[in-house]
Amino acid sequence: MRADGSGQVAYVEDFKEKYLNLEELKDYILAELIAYNKHYGDKVAELSNIELKDGKVKAVLTFKNAETYTAFNNAKGENNAKFPKAGEALSEFGELTFAATDSEENIKKAADEVLKDKDNIAVIDGPMLFQTGSKIKYYSGGTLIDEHHIRVDEGSQAVVVYSK
Repeated sequence: MRADGSGQVAYVEDFKEKYLNLEELKDYILAELIAYNKHYGDKVAELSNIELKDGKVKAVLTFKNAETYTAFNNAKGENNAKFPKAGEALSEFGELTFAATDSEENIKKAADEVLKDKDNIAVIDGPMLFQTGSKIKYYSGGTLIDEHHIRVDEGSQAVVVYSK
């Protein structure tokens, strides 16, 4: 997620079969996005890049905001990131403790101290490398890579609090 509230996600898949065609895939993605945008609003989801390298295709989609990303993944049956408000997050994750990213002493804080509407909250189901343009402040679960990235492994979940 970016500081302006928009977000990007990269889908990476094997693309080695001879019958697969990058232009056909691009046309399919664009057609899906046109249909999606007709329903949710002009340019709420766009194909930013598509490339084929070493037998893998990477398609980068940009979403206007967290809600359109969540709706897109719900429509496609892939919802590995949710962006709840503080109240919803507290009711579901109130028992968790959170690590502060700016603490060298590995200080833990209670959920009611960190899950506030002044920040963005993401709930991520792995596998995913979550990236935000804003600074990650607190997290529970996952592996912090740096102040903008957290890796969540297959079968794991992380709750991430980051600046708006």
